Amino acid sequence: MIWRPALLGLLLVSAPATAVDTLRVGGGDGQMADWTEWVESARFLGVAPDSIWTWQTRPNVNLALDAEARGGGISAEVEVFSFFGTELSRRRREGLSAWIDGDAGTAWSPDEDVLLPGNADTVPRRGTFFIDLGATFRVDRIRIFPRLDAEHRRQILGRFRVSTAAGDVGDLGDAPYKTVPGLDYSVFSPNHRPIIEATFVRRDVRFLRLQSDEGEPWEIAEFEVFTEGTVPSGEFVSRPLFVRGGFPIWGRLFYDGGDLDGLSAAVQTRTGPDDEPLHYFLQRGDELEQVTQQEYLTFTPLDYAGAAVVELGPIRPNPAWSPWQAVGDGLVLSPAPRRYLQFRASFPEPGIRIESLYFEYIDQPLAEELVAEIDPLRVEGGVATEFTLSLEVQLLPGRGDTGFRYLQVRTPATIDRVLRVLVDDEEVVFTPTYDADGFRIDIWERIRQSGTFVQVVFTATVLSDGSVFEVRAQDLRPTQDGGLESVYQTARPGDVDPLSLGGELVVRLLRSEAGLVAALVPRTAVFTPNGDGVNDVFEISYDLLKLTRQVPVRFEIYDLSGQRIAGGVSAAQHGHFVRIWTGRDTSGQPAAPGLYIYRVSVRADAGSVSRSGLVHLVR
Repeated sequence: MIWRPALLGLLLVSAPATAVDTLRVGGGDGQMADWTEWVESARFLGVAPDSIWTWQTRPNVNLALDAEARGGGISAEVEVFSFFGTELSRRRREGLSAWIDGDAGTAWSPDEDVLLPGNADTVPRRGTFFIDLGATFRVDRIRIFPRLDAEHRRQILGRFRVSTAAGDVGDLGDAPYKTVPGLDYSVFSPNHRPIIEATFVRRDVRFLRLQSDEGEPWEIAEFEVFTEGTVPSGEFVSRPLFVRGGFPIWGRLFYDGGDLDGLSAAVQTRTGPDDEPLHYFLQRGDELEQVTQQEYLTFTPLDYAGAAVVELGPIRPNPAWSPWQAVGDGLVLSPAPRRYLQFRASFPEPGIRIESLYFEYIDQPLAEELVAEIDPLRVEGGVATEFTLSLEVQLLPGRGDTGFRYLQVRTPATIDRVLRVLVDDEEVVFTPTYDADGFRIDIWERIRQSGTFVQVVFTATVLSDGSVFEVRAQDLRPTQDGGLESVYQTARPGDVDPLSLGGELVVRLLRSEAGLVAALVPRTAVFTPNGDGVNDVFEISYDLLKLTRQVPVRFEIYDLSGQRIAGGVSAAQHGHFVRIWTGRDTSGQPAAPGLYIYRVSVRADAGSVSRSGLVHLVR
């Protein structure tokens, strides 16, 4: 769809200037609520004025039965009259829907086809037929058969091919079809069975094409298409949204069913200063010429005269727009204030439906721009490190930018403590608050001067490669009911401190190849469990990295023949751990003196990793 500029009205037009307003997309009641008006692109999901969704399905369901209810159907290729004579066209045929009606006692044959107005011919026996399931599903079985009574069971398809394709509306004839294994019969190897059934490795299917090469009479009573119970991930991309007033700070995002945490879908946003998140180019010889989206989509080479050949060029992200960023804890984290916001929603499962999305925002920014960076950018995993977070604040007081008093840092790293806070190189009084996601600091005095430079020095332990430090300014604003609500503005990464390198908010590990288990360090290579209080136990420490949830971790002792002597399993997430062995086996008896192998094993989604070494037990 070609984007058309539009202004979005406000749903809470009577709210105070500093209050939180709400913009709704969807819902189908006419107030910017028609999803079909706001779709830039949609793939593998349904889009109606009142909602967007993925279709519900279960394993072993015949999808063909509900094809017409989903907006699909069945058609055949026939010759039709045109200005230039005759041409092939896909048309509905009287009675052809018997193939997908679920009634094995009804059938359709090309010999029963009738000439309809506008057609130059009826469907031949050697014809081509199409089924549109109305949506894309994962299919692993197809079954085809004629009526199975004595009179008709021999009217089988002997020579034919069935192909499938995934796709969206309009792709029926142009989609890249792929032949189904077990449903490809030629004149040299024809089919002789009334019931033809093929089971194959699942594939994404919306369109099915049957090409008959059979010259003898044949019919089909049922063309059944079975799903294995899932659908490919669907995606909805909106047109850029624009709110009257010009400079919104986007906040909480939720849907008609509540918080996004209760929805099996992911939403991302990006923001920009104009209505062009993508730039379109034509290639003219060695040069690129930027054009509008409409000019790109309607490009015709004959419209461009000249010596150089003109052809479609690349489509590139607009550098003035932010990259896609996931909504975190129900909050839009894309940089603000930006005049335009675009969102995309991915639907990984069947049966997900959204009727409305609600975007909360304020039209009075905290700041014109917040730019932040962290130093250092590469650290040792599992080691407490001192970091400096630098933030540059730009405000437009004449516009009414309010500034802020609080800063929040969210990260998967383990925060130890905040050491000091500096404003324009002067230490200030602050109050830190810690939680599982990072920390917040109260600076006590509002940051309201443009060009203010803030630095936060803290210690943290990074346990996963590519740990993000998300920086947000926070303010409190009045609500319509007289209360207060937190308002956030997220900083974008950038080079603001000339004394540091990088200009990023992502920290990498110096040894990212360490995998899931790192820093496996025994306290000693020899231990003597004799009760004298010296080296009575074997102690090993290690770090678990890159784990976002608890997984099984095994610590085990083996003798040199490979026999398991002792050990156990526990559930752990990332962090620093210590395990001990007392020198006894699984039955509690003292293990014999000698060399033993110790091993730490982790099984996670990213794979399985084991680290091992030798320890000497002396008695």
